[in-house]
Amino acid sequence: MEKQEWQGYVQKVASCDYPIPLNLINDYDDWKCRSNVGRMLMILKDIEGAMAVLATVKDVQPDMEDAPEFGLSEAEHKVLCLRDIAEIVWRLTGTGDAPIIYLNEAYRLCREYKKVFRSADRGAIWARRLELQRSCGAEDAALSEARAMLEAEKAVEGVNPYRFHALKFIAESMAEQGDYAKAALLLADAYKSFPVNEAAKTALAEAEAAADAKERYAMYHHCTTIQYQPWEKDNVTTLEDVRRLQERNFARREAAKAAGEKPDEKGSFQSLIK
Repeated sequence: MEKQEWQGYVQKVASCDYPIPLNLINDYDDWKCRSNVGRMLMILKDIEGAMAVLATVKDVQPDMEDAPEFGLSEAEHKVLCLRDIAEIVWRLTGTGDAPIIYLNEAYRLCREYKKVFRSADRGAIWARRLELQRSCGAEDAALSEARAMLEAEKAVEGVNPYRFHALKFIAESMAEQGDYAKAALLLADAYKSFPVNEAAKTALAEAEAAADAKERYAMYHHCTTIQYQPWEKDNVTTLEDVRRLQERNFARREAAKAAGEKPDEKGSFQSLIK
């Protein structure tokens, strides 16, 4: 890529409505900068620019032991780049074979990386492959893969994005066939593997109480569009974490004032969510 072309992309990303700090995007020799630029160009709907930049990343081998305290790991950068390349290829070709190759590699990295993902739902990366198969007329194969995933993950208790997305995919297929009652039951089962908080419990209870099966399914499915809690522990700070941190810091400041000491303004989100 020519330097002038690269600088043009950097300028576009740095001056958009949601600019990224220059230190995260200006170094072409740092592939993670190229990852940031390419993915932001995708968000800005500059598909040609995104593909030009992301193509320089597709063969990079990430350090699978990289686990920074803040920001994305190399594995996450690579997974997100592969995901976006798959979407670009899908938009340009309308065929599933090539995009699925990239998603297969992204899924492999998701499984191989044993540390926390701060950025993405690993189950959604896997399930996107099924959605493309369905769009290409291979829904039966996708359903078989979803059922195989359920079998493979049946011993895993608690939050499990792969089990959740497998059940969600099968439920959507049932709904397309008009079997809303079964689809709703499948989504209710799926939420046993979903990270829920009090707001989610309330929404799910309302869905369960709906008398009409189609409405019940629609309410359950609407809940799938809301990320009530992070998929993986410690990956993002929730609004509840912020509230608790504010309360804790307020109590600390008041105690310091009462003791005639200078209050400490510092707080750590990380200490709250570990």
